[in-house]
Amino acid sequence: MRATSQSERSCLTIVSSMLLLGSVSTLPGCSKALNASEQRGKALYSFNCYECHEENQLGLLKTPPKLHRLFSHHYLPDGTTVATDEYVRQVIVYGKRTMPAFNGRLTSDQIDDIIAYLHRK
Repeated sequence: MRATSQSERSCLTIVSSMLLLGSVSTLPGCSKALNASEQRGKALYSFNCYECHEENQLGLLKTPPKLHRLFSHHYLPDGTTVATDEYVRQVIVYGKRTMPAFNGRLTSDQIDDIIAYLHRK
């Protein structure tokens, strides 16, 4: 069983209290549900990114980095680049090493949605 964070324990305490009082509502920061942009980003990620970054089903010789918790670390998997929305956008648009460019294949809004999802992934 994984340990719960202080934030999760706080949310659980608040929600439990509200259940007892009969006044449950959505609380900011306590919901694990994806918003609309993140849901679209998840679908786009599943279609465009998952095959390489999660499963490597293409049998690539150099395995692309996993993107789970990408923005929770200060640096990207290469260890030298700061994890920012703009840098991730540039990699998606122009590609990097063996990763193809998605310029013209994804709209700017779609890239925004993927980045929003990566913040939650």
